Amino acid sequence: MMKEELNQELIAQGYLAYAFSQGGESPLKFEDNSDIVTDKDVNPIPVTPKGGKDPIPFVPRGSRNDLPYDILRRTARNVTVASNIEFKSKVVYGDGILVYREVKDAVTGKWEKQEVTRQDAPEIFDFLELNDFGHVRMELANDLCLFYDAYVEYVFDRNDPPRLVQVIPLETACSRISEIDEKEGRSLWHGYSAEWYLGTPTDLVATPLLDRRAPLRDLLTRMGRLPGKNGIAKAGRDRRFVHNLRINTPGRFYYARPYWWSVFASGWYDFSNAIPTYKKALIKNQMSLRYIVYIKDTFWGELFKKYRATDEKAQAGLQKKFLDELNDYLTGEENAGKTFVSHFRYDRVKGIEDKDILITPLDNALKGGEYIEDSEETSNTLSYGMGVHPSIIGSSPGKNKSINGTEARELFIITQALMKSFQEATLEPLYFAKRLNGWPEDIRFSVTNVQLTTLDKGTGATKNTGLKPENEE
Repeated sequence: MMKEELNQELIAQGYLAYAFSQGGESPLKFEDNSDIVTDKDVNPIPVTPKGGKDPIPFVPRGSRNDLPYDILRRTARNVTVASNIEFKSKVVYGDGILVYREVKDAVTGKWEKQEVTRQDAPEIFDFLELNDFGHVRMELANDLCLFYDAYVEYVFDRNDPPRLVQVIPLETACSRISEIDEKEGRSLWHGYSAEWYLGTPTDLVATPLLDRRAPLRDLLTRMGRLPGKNGIAKAGRDRRFVHNLRINTPGRFYYARPYWWSVFASGWYDFSNAIPTYKKALIKNQMSLRYIVYIKDTFWGELFKKYRATDEKAQAGLQKKFLDELNDYLTGEENAGKTFVSHFRYDRVKGIEDKDILITPLDNALKGGEYIEDSEETSNTLSYGMGVHPSIIGSSPGKNKSINGTEARELFIITQALMKSFQEATLEPLYFAKRLNGWPEDIRFSVTNVQLTTLDKGTGATKNTGLKPENEE
């Protein structure tokens, strides 16, 4: 019997229907972030640095000069985007730094890598430790993966010749660069401030920006290691400089535009955010009926008679009290599993059971799996746009919910290979230090990677330093 027919039959027998529900309404806002990474025609902002006299025109980043913070806020609000950025940052960081020499084998004539220890080069390891270079690389990895731009400040001593003594990572979100100088053909200044969103910051620190076309040559010239335009090699007065590490993108003169920002411009980011917001509102606010209770019309008369409720106000109050108690009994968590007793009589004439109360459970249309396929689609699309295979970070790859160990291992190795340019960017400050501080010419640096082992070699992982072939113990 259909539900509609059952309702009509019960009403014909003298039952009145009461539905117990709990719910509400909450407006949903579907965000639109498609234009946050769109370039606008914004004029440079002239800002006078702290302790300076003349203003410097700095190029804003984003229409409100707040684009980096917009990206940070939106990254933190989306599970897939945040997880992908964290994963890529960890891949860029790898398993630490390897210091090695390139040595030519006297017999084979081939160049080989030979690991360098503290005993071999104490000055290099002191530099790494005193600058906490692991932390420096972590900062650079985060900024490069998020913005394709990162900044480090080089600090020199007053010796002759000057030596590089400190490498300081600078937050990309707080960094801006000056307008290209027509005479020099490049940006001359790096501006550091936490108040760019105010329009004109009051805490700006301006530092000479190394020529982004050839930063090492520019630094060697400034430090008197190479001759300048006048043909004379002489160190200038400045001892602090900023180096812009970046992953180049076409057509960008000032700031990079990461390819993965397409997730915002395409609208997939908004779609991905809308799903959990809608499901939360659906669970919290939607009208969900659990039971429908049919009460015989004669039941109320017997109830009023039992409690001597004669006037309408008393009867209405008694009826409401009974319905509230019945609702609490049916929907309360502490009452789960209890038995409800309802008395009935057998009508010999009609040949049916004459019950005072009938309780019918209703199927809930919400089974807890709403929008699962849409959620999978958005997670996969966001991961595709960010260059991360969903299976590596645990996102569902579609109908096939899992991959085997060999596939996961190969995907991880491929990811490490593709992130090599990012890894090398985090090592650039060490090559600058090598050149400025006179470290041995044959010294090299590389990022060691975690190498997942195959089952025939036991479970776990090994450190792939590149000193030996992958398949060699």
